[in-house]
Amino acid sequence: MNEHSAVEAAYLTPRRESARCRLVPAPDRTVDAPAHPLLDLVAVHDEVSGRDLLRLSVRPLDGERVQDRARAFTALDNEILAGVRLARASHGPPPAELSRLVGYRDDPAEPFALLEPYRGEPLDAVLGRRLLFEEERAAFREGLFRALFWLQACEVVHRDIRPGTVRWDGGGVQVCGFTSATVAGVARESVGVGPWASHEQRAAVGRCDPRDDVWSAGLVLFQALSGHDVSGGGILSLDGHPGLAVQLEGVFAGEAEERPGAGELLARVSGAVPPHRTGVGDHLRQGRTRFRENRERKRLAAGWAPPDGDGSAPEGPAPRAPAAPAPGGPPPRAAAREEEPVGGTGRSGYVGLALLLVLMVAVSVALFLRFG
Repeated sequence: MNEHSAVEAAYLTPRRESARCRLVPAPDRTVDAPAHPLLDLVAVHDEVSGRDLLRLSVRPLDGERVQDRARAFTALDNEILAGVRLARASHGPPPAELSRLVGYRDDPAEPFALLEPYRGEPLDAVLGRRLLFEEERAAFREGLFRALFWLQACEVVHRDIRPGTVRWDGGGVQVCGFTSATVAGVARESVGVGPWASHEQRAAVGRCDPRDDVWSAGLVLFQALSGHDVSGGGILSLDGHPGLAVQLEGVFAGEAEERPGAGELLARVSGAVPPHRTGVGDHLRQGRTRFRENRERKRLAAGWAPPDGDGSAPEGPAPRAPAAPAPGGPPPRAAAREEEPVGGTGRSGYVGLALLLVLMVAVSVALFLRFG
């Protein structure tokens, strides 16, 4: 949409309720550039609801490569998928520490997402002017860990937590920018850049884990509270910040399984963890399947066809990450070699034989009872 046009459209809320909007540009409000170069994020006013919103969409075709446009559609889908899951798994509006999806149009012709305006400004903009005041630090630390806690509870992995996607308004944190987000348990893809993304994530090995975000958030917190720019990588000077070192203990472990969860981190700084429902219901998993089908339709509408080895996440067990040094931590332990069975029947084969035997016994009993 240009600065003089109005867009009338139907959309769905995160709970799949139909709604209509008439969006007019709000050029007096500035917004951040989205992470993907082919996405547009513009401030709009909805004349139907009377709300100020953000509209995220894919830019009109302008000679870009089909693969790049397909990635842009995927980034938009990620924002929608994360917003829907956070809204529905939170039993109400997501907490203030997370950006909120108002609605979306999941249409191959012109998909878009409507978001509530972000709070505050990116942390890197704040730190470019000043350090956090002493009275702000506890609120920043607790707010960041609370955001991680809710992401973990909803089984969402952000994959792009850094000073540009963590915002601060002087009293509270907000994590936004879910264009790289996915769900826990899927095979990792190479997403993000160092040092903010963990080495397993950058290497695309193993499966996505909420503790991937713990690594990223730990670096953000260290930069916010210590004043050291960690964007160049290297060893963190935790020895000069003993209190922060205690709170970040284990955060930079070489593997996600060895890092503390968000609930433990929140308990370290607040002494309490809010109650939440663990696990995600089947209705959300079914919705994700529909979402993947719609994504493929949008890719095909853009003219994209998956080449061999297009980087899609493979099914089945994913390889483990190679050990990598953690910032400011001890050298990693040597990884134990995982032996593959050589010939013969593997574990899955024994399970199949056992199930077949049980089935044969059940059939025999049924025949005996029926015919004597």
